[in-house]
Amino acid sequence: MPFVRRPRHHRRPTLQLLYEGEACAVVHPEPDEPIIIGGFAEAAALTFELFDLDMRREALVLLDERRHVTAILLDPPASVGVFIGRVDAAGLEVPFAQTLSIVIQPSIGAQPPNDEIEGYLALRRVHMLQGLLLLDVILTDGERVQSMAIAGDPDPVWFDDIEPEAA
Repeated sequence: MPFVRRPRHHRRPTLQLLYEGEACAVVHPEPDEPIIIGGFAEAAALTFELFDLDMRREALVLLDERRHVTAILLDPPASVGVFIGRVDAAGLEVPFAQTLSIVIQPSIGAQPPNDEIEGYLALRRVHMLQGLLLLDVILTDGERVQSMAIAGDPDPVWFDDIEPEAA
């Protein structure tokens, strides 16, 4: 059953970021309306909301250790997506320990192609070398979503418990 788009979160206007000659946009969540990605359902819902922010190819979501979204990069250059732990750019002075990548595909099949799963596992290793946890690479065609973590990881992080909110 596909998830339905339901815009919930109001965000600040996007900031334009220029990194090594390539442009992308950065969105910061409203401080009084945090976005928390507790599980795959919230990640899928966020995926559909990003279409309202004019995501054309992909988004890179930065999260802190408790899965609070600290920034969202819309259509980042490939080098930023791969080496986000080493990027030093204005607009990205936010704490993050985890990432979530959302990629638009022309269509989503019943099973992800093996090369997509291999790409996810390779990207996850690169993130680990930077001290980051890649939660997932989610593929979407605008109507459906597909999790590379659930499809290709024997122990996907979506089934791990996260720390409860501080009182």
